[in-house]
Amino acid sequence: MTKKVSKTFTIKSFNNAEDMMVAYPLVKQMYKDMDLPTYKSYIEEMIETNSFKMIAAFDGDEIIGACGYWVFLMLYCGRYIQISNLVVDEKSQNLGVGKIMMNHIEELGRKLECKKFVLDSYTENKKSHSLYFREGFYIRGFHFMKDL
Repeated sequence: MTKKVSKTFTIKSFNNAEDMMVAYPLVKQMYKDMDLPTYKSYIEEMIETNSFKMIAAFDGDEIIGACGYWVFLMLYCGRYIQISNLVVDEKSQNLGVGKIMMNHIEELGRKLECKKFVLDSYTENKKSHSLYFREGFYIRGFHFMKDL
């Protein structure tokens, strides 16, 4: 599915790994050590186990942003939509691309009768936090991790 969202940006939806390969150069900007075979295998497993989907923002034929998402159900909040790895091309940042993608995901969540829109953000990623707060997100708790 393709949706024109502004004069310059178009949002495309991807449901399969082959189409999601287009986002690899952006993911590589975020995860410098991520190689293509690993990216592909992770995407394939995420699709298979979690019904992972992706949207991407394009300026003409050039991909300038990508964001994965899935819909889950949890006892504490009911059905929710969660984004994963929202990334905007380094040369396209501060143009509103992230906001456009988040608005698109929020609209999807409403259509899918989700009660919450959830995301994780690294504590040191302060640049993104201002966007999330402007978009009405709040901090609900901590996301704890332990290396195995």
